[in-house]
Amino acid sequence: FLILLFLIVSTPYAYAEIKLTNALAKDIGQAYGFYLGQNYSLNEISKKYPSMSGMALIAEKEFSATFKSSIEGMDALMTKYAKSEWSKIKKQLTTQIASSINIEQISETQARQFVELVRERAKGNIESPVIETLLLFKSGYENNPEREFLDGYKYKYSTNGVGKAKGVAFSIESPKTWVAKEGNRPNIVQKFVSESGRGLEMLLILIKEVPLQAGEKITEKDVLEILNPKDIQDFIPDGGVYINSGKLTLENLPGFWVHFKLNMSRVRNTVGMETIMYTIFYKNKMIQIQGQVMTSINGEPAERGGLKKYEKLFDLMANSFVISNMYK
Repeated sequence: FLILLFLIVSTPYAYAEIKLTNALAKDIGQAYGFYLGQNYSLNEISKKYPSMSGMALIAEKEFSATFKSSIEGMDALMTKYAKSEWSKIKKQLTTQIASSINIEQISETQARQFVELVRERAKGNIESPVIETLLLFKSGYENNPEREFLDGYKYKYSTNGVGKAKGVAFSIESPKTWVAKEGNRPNIVQKFVSESGRGLEMLLILIKEVPLQAGEKITEKDVLEILNPKDIQDFIPDGGVYINSGKLTLENLPGFWVHFKLNMSRVRNTVGMETIMYTIFYKNKMIQIQGQVMTSINGEPAERGGLKKYEKLFDLMANSFVISNMYK
């Protein structure tokens, strides 16, 4: 099974902007097997316990209503680039499932519990990484990434303020398909990366100390002064190109947002980035939430839709930011 997957993805392919890699192919195999095993179990339950066939059908329909497009999307991707190998994998999965599930050992109570479990799965209550893979291929989410967040498929990240958080205890929400990773640079408390950590989009949380006198604080008047064309450039990395900006309020704290583009070089590659940065001031801390989208690699467009496609999602993620210390 794994050898067939390796043959499929010996080179990466693009499908609806999703890159097919070996890691993603393994996730697809697991999620598809999950789906086939669930359907097989429901069918066997209906045969053994005819009185439950109606409930089993309802459970199957409810799951299909939520995730049918995900199953079709995975199937289309694998079929497009490895039709023969994918067909073999599906046959192997079906055979393995049939040999591993013995319906005769399942009591009516257990069968009823499984049907209810499937109904819960239709609501998105599915273990990781299957749920992330299903959501990655769910219809409408690729072109409108904010829909995953608005539909309630999200995780909450929390910190008690230790380490790079510099005493600021906070929480923030991210889509389930975005993976939280520890920042590997100074001041970066956490980063969230799209497509199960393999995407080209990310959101960073940075916290920096601001040298203020005792009792001094940043006010809305100060923010308005920062937003003048000369001073706002100080908040943009060297080489960054200013696009636009404005003031904001988050957690009743004064702040501003700025939109800019930047080309960065690393080893032999040049990467184009487009960023929207939300900045607020809390006590003697400057908190920055940066939504970043990779727009090009070595001059070749990444064809991801740019910041405009992810701007609503970044707004939603930033708006979910809560400073726990403020409510104690």
